[in-house]
Amino acid sequence: MNPDYSPFDLVRRCRDGSASPSAEEIAQLESSLRDDADFRLAYVRYINLDVGLSAAAKTLLITKTTRTESRPHGSVWLSWRPLTAAAAGIVLGLLCTSVVFAYVAPSFGKVVSLIQESFESGPAPLVTGVPQELNRWGGDYSEVIGAQQGVTPKEGRKMARLLRSDFEGKTFSKPSRQGDLMRVIDVRPFLREAAGGEVVITLSALFNAAPFPDAELSDGVVTLWALGPRFPTEENLMDDALAHSVGMCRPLDRDPATWQNASTRLLLPPGTQMVLLKVSFSPIPQSRDSLAPTPDHVTFAGHFVDDVRASVSIRKNGATRGTQITP
Repeated sequence: MNPDYSPFDLVRRCRDGSASPSAEEIAQLESSLRDDADFRLAYVRYINLDVGLSAAAKTLLITKTTRTESRPHGSVWLSWRPLTAAAAGIVLGLLCTSVVFAYVAPSFGKVVSLIQESFESGPAPLVTGVPQELNRWGGDYSEVIGAQQGVTPKEGRKMARLLRSDFEGKTFSKPSRQGDLMRVIDVRPFLREAAGGEVVITLSALFNAAPFPDAELSDGVVTLWALGPRFPTEENLMDDALAHSVGMCRPLDRDPATWQNASTRLLLPPGTQMVLLKVSFSPIPQSRDSLAPTPDHVTFAGHFVDDVRASVSIRKNGATRGTQITP
């Protein structure tokens, strides 16, 4: 392997379309994706958001790092059996811009709304990490509040505010940079109804922030995780997940009057019993050095979430397929 290899340098060289990665560099990139969780998140941003990346380079990189076989253990960045590299643009779809992805998808006969959360009622989110019960918001330090710092809730009178990127009772030592709000739902009834057909979960959320310094940038992130029968923890989520998909809003603007949207969808693989919905704020790494293991956590000065929506689409075996456009 090349001792001077840098995954960030490789991706940056591909941005202008002037360089295509060699087989050795692809192998090194895959190793970085397997072993470096922070780089996985940064890589998703590069592939999804850098419109300067050539189509050929993007296709090659996505194809080489998208898994089409089932991996029940030791999953890497994007690992799911039913979806192929051709659909990767949908899973990584950025909905903050006017980019439009055209793709062939199932024509679903039934769509069920799971969540339309504006935080107007119900218990406050837990702040003890990944929820260990169904249908309860939890995650990192957060609060439900009204209008604040010039930001007005998009729906109703309340919204969620992410305060920090860690949680009460955290015991493992790995630094945390991403502030998460999460909820676990049981999807077994929908898979039974599909009777061997296809079930797709869609998640979206609106993000906003109070004015912040030019040097501080953050993404709004939504993630779907397909899980088996046990509740995950922060430490085992990546290993235990059967599949996951990410959507981002990059970066947050500095106008508290505007709410920005991020959305993603996931075709559930066989064996799925639960799905973890995750809504997050993540500081944007400006360079490899910015991913250093300090500080232990990030404090968010004024970062808000509202109008979180999730739905399930069901296509039973034998249903016809059609063409759909997703903005």
